[in-house]
Amino acid sequence: MFYANLTSDNGITIHEGLLQPYEKKTYTFNTAWSPIDPTALSFAEDAIVVTTGDVTFSNSNTYFDTLTIDPGASVTVAAGAMISANSATTLNSTSSSFSSLIVKGSINGTVNYNRYTALIGSAEGGTNDLISSPVVGQVFGAFATANTNLAASGNLRAFAPYNTSAGAYQNYDTANNAATVLDSGIGYRAATTDGSTLKFTGTVSTADVNVSISDDSAGNAWNLIGNPYPSYIDFNSFFTDNKGQFNTDGEYQAVYGYNGDGTSNGWTVWNSATIADPAITELIAPGQAFFVKAKTTGGSVTFTTAMQTTGNADDFINGKQTNLEVALCKVRLSSGTKSATTDIYFIEGTTRGLDIGYDAATYSQSSSGFSIFSNLVADNSGSAMAIQSLDYADFNDVVVPLGIHAKLAALTISIDALATTLPADINVYLEDRVTNTFTLLTNKEYTFTPSADLEGAGRFYLHYTAKALDIENNNFNYIQIYTTISPREIMIKGSLNSDATAVLYDVNGRLVLSQKLKQTSTTHRIDASRLSVGLYLIKVSNDQEVKTQKLFIQ
Repeated sequence: MFYANLTSDNGITIHEGLLQPYEKKTYTFNTAWSPIDPTALSFAEDAIVVTTGDVTFSNSNTYFDTLTIDPGASVTVAAGAMISANSATTLNSTSSSFSSLIVKGSINGTVNYNRYTALIGSAEGGTNDLISSPVVGQVFGAFATANTNLAASGNLRAFAPYNTSAGAYQNYDTANNAATVLDSGIGYRAATTDGSTLKFTGTVSTADVNVSISDDSAGNAWNLIGNPYPSYIDFNSFFTDNKGQFNTDGEYQAVYGYNGDGTSNGWTVWNSATIADPAITELIAPGQAFFVKAKTTGGSVTFTTAMQTTGNADDFINGKQTNLEVALCKVRLSSGTKSATTDIYFIEGTTRGLDIGYDAATYSQSSSGFSIFSNLVADNSGSAMAIQSLDYADFNDVVVPLGIHAKLAALTISIDALATTLPADINVYLEDRVTNTFTLLTNKEYTFTPSADLEGAGRFYLHYTAKALDIENNNFNYIQIYTTISPREIMIKGSLNSDATAVLYDVNGRLVLSQKLKQTSTTHRIDASRLSVGLYLIKVSNDQEVKTQKLFIQ
C-alpha cells in the first residue's frame, strides 16, 4: 500500500504504507465554533451545524457535505465568499422561530428549507397558513411528492394561490399543476395534516424579485404575495419602497398577515403607525406570505436583496428608535377563549381623519365573526378600522367610537396593559350608551352580557382625557352621522336621551326629507337611494339638543 505527499516544489514523494480513510468532521456553532472555525478548512465530506447565533463566511471558499441551520440561527455568505454543499444546505423552522440564510457572495448545491406550516383547520386547534417559497426553481409536482403531510382531497392539495381576477383561492392539483413552478414572491394558502414543516427544495435567489399586483374588482384588489428569500426581510424598508403601490387613496395602505389566533379579527396589520412604534420590530419571516390591496390600475411590488436581514422573530409576531412622539392603546374584546384587539395610536403629526399609511381598515368589513374595531373620529365613512392614528396631543381630550361584532354571550372590554404605552396620567373611560354607564378602563375591565348579538358601532365610545371625565357634558356631540354607498343610506349611530327627528336640507335650504328617530335604537338608517348626488345639511334634534352636520351623498 502507498500514500503520497506533495513537496514544496510541487513534486510528489511516494511513500510505502497504508492509505487511511478520511475521518469526517462535524463543526458546530453555538455562539462560538467547536472544535474550530471551518472557514476554508472543512472538506466536502464534513458537516457544519449552526445551532445558535449568527455566522458569516467571509473572503474564502468553504466546502462541506451538509450545512444545517437551526431555528433562530442565521448564516450570511459575504460578498466575495463562496460556500459549496456536496449534499445539501438545510434550514429548519418551528411555529415560532425561523432560520435564515443571506447570500451576498455565491452558493453551490441544493438548498432545502423546512418551513413550518399550520395544522389544517378542521382538526382541533387547526387553521391555515399563508406561505411563500423561500427558494427558486421547484415545481409543484416535486413539492407535493416530497411533502406527504400536505393536506389532500383526491388530487387536490391544500396549497392554493389567491386568484385576484376570480376573487378566490384555487387549490393546486397534482396532475394538472405537476409542472407549475412555485414562483418567487407569490403567496399560497397551505395546511398540513400534522402541524409540522413543508420542505421546499431549490436554489437561493440572489437578485431582486418583482411581483405584479392587480386591482381586479372580483378580488377587491387583494393580492397574496410573500417573502421570496430564505431570510427575514425588514418591513420598514419593504413598506417604504412599496407603499405607493398599495391603495394610495383609501384605508388599506398596509400589509395584512394572517395570525390564525383570532386576535385583531385574525389578522396582524402593519403600516407606518407600527413602524413608528418603538416597541415593535417588524420582520417578515422567511417564506411568509401576506395580503396587500393594490392601488387603482394595479402595480408592481419589489423585494430587494437590500431588505434582507437577520432576526429570530415569529412570522408576523414581533426595537427600534423613533424621533416621533408615539403612544399605543390596545383595546381587547374577550369572551371565553375568544379574543380580539384593535389599536388606537397617538402619533405626532397624524389627524382625526383618514391618514393614509397610518390608518388601516380591517381586512374584512364583514359583520360576521368575533371582532372589535374603531371608526374614524372625523370624516367617518363607517369603515371598521384595525388601526386608527390620532395626533399625540389628542389623548388629552378625544372620543373614539368603537364597534363590536359578537354573538350573544358574556363579553369583556379591557385595555391590554402589556402592550399599551399611554402616559400614566391619561385616563381612558369606556362609555356604554345602552346602560348609560362610564367605566375607567385604566384600572378596571368592563364585563357585560348584551341582550342580543352585537353588530357594529354606536353603543361604545372611548374617552381619552388627562382629567376626570365630566359625564354631564356628553351628548349629541358624540352621535355619528355618515353616508354609505351600497346601499345608499344615511347612517346615524349613537344613543339618544329621548326621541329625536332627523331633517335633511339641500344646499339651497330646501327641506328634502324628515324622519323620526326612536330613543330605543342606537342605529338609524335613512334611505338616500332617490336623492341626487351632492352636498346636504342634516339636523338631528330633540327637545334638549341639536346637532347639524354637512353630508356628501354619492
